[in-house]
Amino acid sequence: MNDELLAELRSHVGVRIGPVLAWDRVNETMIRHWREAIDVMGSELSAPWTTPVTMLPVWLMPGLNGQPAPGSDLRDHRAIMKVLEREGYRGILGTNCEQDYERHLVPGERITSTYEVEYVSDRKQTKFGAGYFITFLQHFHDEAGALVGTMRLRILRYAPIDESTSQGDETNLPPPPQPAMNADTRFFWDGVKRQELLIQQCSACGFLRHPPGPACTRCHSLEWTTLKSKGEGTIYSFVLIHQPDHAAFETPHPVGLVELDEGVRLVAPLRAEERDRLNIGGRVHAVFAKPGPDYRMPFFRLSVGD
Repeated sequence: MNDELLAELRSHVGVRIGPVLAWDRVNETMIRHWREAIDVMGSELSAPWTTPVTMLPVWLMPGLNGQPAPGSDLRDHRAIMKVLEREGYRGILGTNCEQDYERHLVPGERITSTYEVEYVSDRKQTKFGAGYFITFLQHFHDEAGALVGTMRLRILRYAPIDESTSQGDETNLPPPPQPAMNADTRFFWDGVKRQELLIQQCSACGFLRHPPGPACTRCHSLEWTTLKSKGEGTIYSFVLIHQPDHAAFETPHPVGLVELDEGVRLVAPLRAEERDRLNIGGRVHAVFAKPGPDYRMPFFRLSVGD
């Protein structure tokens, strides 16, 4: 079966799809927004309104609806991913990206791109699960057809290792994006690994606060300790997230603002299979999923009777 799948995957190698057209011409407004977003307004990357070369892929982004601009080749350049999903390789992990640039773009140009699968590895065993490394190759051209840049994106598509436990609160979903950690929040995530919800508590006035921070927002003391929450509370608010789609979550993905009985609120995932029964004020309790070997994540499910 693995040999047959590998042969099917490699049948996609070298099939060039395109051209795919940019929705918009290179423009000063988007350049300014991009520079502000990554804080390079005062950099010496280029003249004021010459596009930074690292902005090249931005012009071909399809937008939230995923639709290419009129006149584009409508074939699915990621059809190989659907083959892998069909066979249970649902996890996805970016490994690296390489970009090469021929020149800067200037306002008024409209670029196009072509896509192809350049390489498919043999089946590999990784700490996340067995899978395949896929290399996508994208070429960018100007309106005259001249090459302005290339991008290679390598990803691992894998079948997540089943880490089920007797508690039944684990899932076989691939790991979601990792939470950012710093000196102020590390205690919280270390507690989550131990299946504990820790709330930061001011040592001076006893005030509980979340999200964590270096100083008390009431008395400004820098001294603090932690209180272990019982993990019970009510849904203060919730949303169903439809975009962006991610293999780690069932879509639509419910996320709640939960008010713990201790008095603080935190944002956390809710159980997807309970989305139709969610309601403001519903009682929930914390459980823990283990999406990967390096950390655990908290989420909430409805308590009995809700």
